[in-house]
Amino acid sequence: MIDRDLKIVTSNWKDCDSIPANEKQGHPYCYNCLMKRSTPCEPCHLLEVFTTGKCKRFEIEDPLDNKTKLVELSPVFDDYGNVTMVVRHSKDISERKSVERVLQMREKQQAAVAKLGQDGLAGADLDTLMLESVILVAQTLDVEYCRIMKHEDSNSVMIAGVGWGEECHSDSETENDGKNIIFCYTLYSGERAIVHENKTQKKFSGLSLLKDHGMVSGMDVLIGCKDKPFGTMNVHTTQKRMFTEDDIHFVQSVANVLAESLSRKETEENLKEYAKELEDANYLKVLFTDILTHDLLNPANIIRGFTEELIILEDDSGKKKLLNKVHKNNEKLIEMMKSAAKFIKLESVDDIRFEEQDIVPILEKVIRNFGPEMNKMDIELDFKSARECPSLINPLIEEVFLNLLSNAIKFSPPKGKITIDISDIGDECRIQITDFGPGISNEDKPRIFERFKQADKGSVKGSGLGLAIVKRIVDLHKGNVGVDDNPLGSGSIFWVNLKKAL
Repeated sequence: MIDRDLKIVTSNWKDCDSIPANEKQGHPYCYNCLMKRSTPCEPCHLLEVFTTGKCKRFEIEDPLDNKTKLVELSPVFDDYGNVTMVVRHSKDISERKSVERVLQMREKQQAAVAKLGQDGLAGADLDTLMLESVILVAQTLDVEYCRIMKHEDSNSVMIAGVGWGEECHSDSETENDGKNIIFCYTLYSGERAIVHENKTQKKFSGLSLLKDHGMVSGMDVLIGCKDKPFGTMNVHTTQKRMFTEDDIHFVQSVANVLAESLSRKETEENLKEYAKELEDANYLKVLFTDILTHDLLNPANIIRGFTEELIILEDDSGKKKLLNKVHKNNEKLIEMMKSAAKFIKLESVDDIRFEEQDIVPILEKVIRNFGPEMNKMDIELDFKSARECPSLINPLIEEVFLNLLSNAIKFSPPKGKITIDISDIGDECRIQITDFGPGISNEDKPRIFERFKQADKGSVKGSGLGLAIVKRIVDLHKGNVGVDDNPLGSGSIFWVNLKKAL
């Protein structure tokens, strides 16, 4: 307890070993005994409590033991409401502050990895991504030096770095002359961390480049697989510092993002080569189909599962928005891969088998499949058909009607209308699907059935393969497909003519 003269009236001295016995005698001044000062503190929180009569809480680095303390000052009133004493309570919160610092650093590291990963997924240029990564690592870990060394033959060449001069673009090891001793060095092989501490001040052989720049602490992590790595990411500092497991895992996470981007870049280059060869070789089309349906589609489906799970678990609205974007674009990717696989297989088919079958039940099945989607948009569907329409068809024909009705729904406004009409035109059946959407310009009509060509539909995007698949299947049926303007207003009429079974 402290009085208005800032003297300690009473205290639990027996529990305070950091204060010498001679300083506990009498009623010493609080600033002299507790704060090791010859004059009152500026500002004096005690005087503030005496003046305001309100409690005060603050944190200090206690000069008695150099620990972080939470100090609470509480007023003691007399019968007239005057503050006569202040109770000073001090609590050691060093451990809590240490945990807070660790958590803050982890959060900072996770944010850095997330940003780098987001830029990588967005397709950032590799050189830009590598420069960004070394800057992020240096800033996050508060170190002076960070670089990426690429292994080329028997040499290592720096391709991105912060804190290094132009003369430091290559790395070599020579004997240490002892001018600057390495304090510690952390190596990470991808499996476990190996920490070297120079407690005995013995020479740490090699690494002359680090020594010459006065660096005493550092760590290396591999970029890429251990058997054939792209290179290493090096972190160095002139401060005596033992890097933690969290620090190591953070830098390894950054290296993993770079490795994934390098792998994706390599995959992109391979896919470009595939695409060029596919133009001239039909057997390569079959190979590419396998790649789409297995090597690419399976990981995309795994991404779908994880993102759907994360969307359910995530509470942060910002992160949930990003996850929804990833999920939406992944769904587009899956749709494109499936459409491309279908088209490639169809292009390899020269002949199909036909059987007599009524088209009406097929259309009714397709309409049922899209029932929930049309109900959601409150779309009215008017199905006009003859009693029966037997034609010579293959089961592939269902894909035609699925694509055409799907497009009609996509381009129809909410509470719109779609009409399906089957009519008899001599030796053919005509199936028409009419929508009241924005329609298709005369300029676009001749090319919408070509692969990878797509009319301008505003915000509606697709793979550009749906109508190409429609045309290919109709061609295999020796039929015709086309599009006309809707004479009853805006929109289009897509029609298919198929041979009747005579």
